[in-house]
Amino acid sequence: MRLEEALKALQLEGSTALFEPYWEDSERTIPEQGPRFLQPLEITRNREYAGLPAEVDEGLLECARQVRETPALAQLAWHCARLLYVHRSYPPAQIRCWPTLEATFGDQAGLFYLIVALEAVPRMRAYHIAHGVPDDVTRATTTHFTESTRIYQEHHGDRWGVLPRVLYWLRNHTGGELYCLGRFEYMVRPFWGRVKAFQNDETGEILALSCDGIHYDAQGFAVSSEEPASWKAHLIEEPEVVRGFPIAPTGTAVKAEVKLPRSSWRCMLQPGDPILETHIPAGGNMTPERCRESMQRALYFFPRFFPERPFVAFGCASWILNPELETICGPSWNMVQWQRELYLFPVYSNGRDGLYFVFGQDEIEVATAPRDTSLRRALLDHLAAGRPLRSGGMFMLREDFRHYGSQHYRSMWPPSVLR
Repeated sequence: MRLEEALKALQLEGSTALFEPYWEDSERTIPEQGPRFLQPLEITRNREYAGLPAEVDEGLLECARQVRETPALAQLAWHCARLLYVHRSYPPAQIRCWPTLEATFGDQAGLFYLIVALEAVPRMRAYHIAHGVPDDVTRATTTHFTESTRIYQEHHGDRWGVLPRVLYWLRNHTGGELYCLGRFEYMVRPFWGRVKAFQNDETGEILALSCDGIHYDAQGFAVSSEEPASWKAHLIEEPEVVRGFPIAPTGTAVKAEVKLPRSSWRCMLQPGDPILETHIPAGGNMTPERCRESMQRALYFFPRFFPERPFVAFGCASWILNPELETICGPSWNMVQWQRELYLFPVYSNGRDGLYFVFGQDEIEVATAPRDTSLRRALLDHLAAGRPLRSGGMFMLREDFRHYGSQHYRSMWPPSVLR
């Protein structure tokens, strides 16, 4: 079926640019009997494996029946799955803009994309089986489904479904990149942080320096170059010495140039180095024990199953790493206790970071947003006082995990070069 014909039948004429890439390929490859992921047995099998309850089956199966019986819908479902899982160069930004299908499905529109999402399950399982990954890890790595549907339900009258904005993440599952090991999820990725970490061979001190050209405000938080009264860090690497501005392990830049002699300071981590990129699924209960156990598992898992993916550190960027979280929520919070074991560093923030993960929306009305949890109340009080919600970054060098529990990086601050 031609693209224009299919979109017209579904009242989606304005979406031509989004779905035009690879449409002809999808026309050629759609199975004669229709996509397998639309069959009832396949849907229920994938739903169960993804950890969703049986109560969703009625809606899923009815939606799939309607898709199977409508050629334009069947072609679109197949095309969406191909764009997600086969044509991985198709931009995530365009996936986020895919239209919802209320004109066709009414208030059950989210089920269409949930069916497409569930096609990730057999692809992920096949990859894991081929690489000997234990089944319990595979099952644990389906947390994206339960969390995405929970957020959808919260804002769509308790109905089942997902929004297009969450679909791109499933590529990490089907490509065998993402693994859930206890409390956290991990992928081996290049380090993206705008810092370099150095170690003193004599004292063992770890010191991060800001990369060149980053602007900071008076508090040491990363800001745009247009920010009034901002200052710009430099990083000058000479044959005998490295000169730059320190990043405190509590997550802010220090406006005081230091000089690190290359004879005693080695670079341990820099942008582009392979790291275990750490992701934090929703669910709370980030106890110190669970955090430590998860990171320990990751140190075993990747060398065991993917020795061709070396890494030098853990790394993460998240609203959970907001350096001000201790002030916002209090020192006893699990998230704050995890922060203390890590080397925090500033990242650019829009001042509303974390709202989607806490409230399910990118924009909220502070005065009317729900205050039904202690976390929501703390964040809303912070916003109401006119203060921003930031993100933060972190790293922990692989060999430093043995110090977990001692607040290793903070215990060495300030370093000798600042005293």
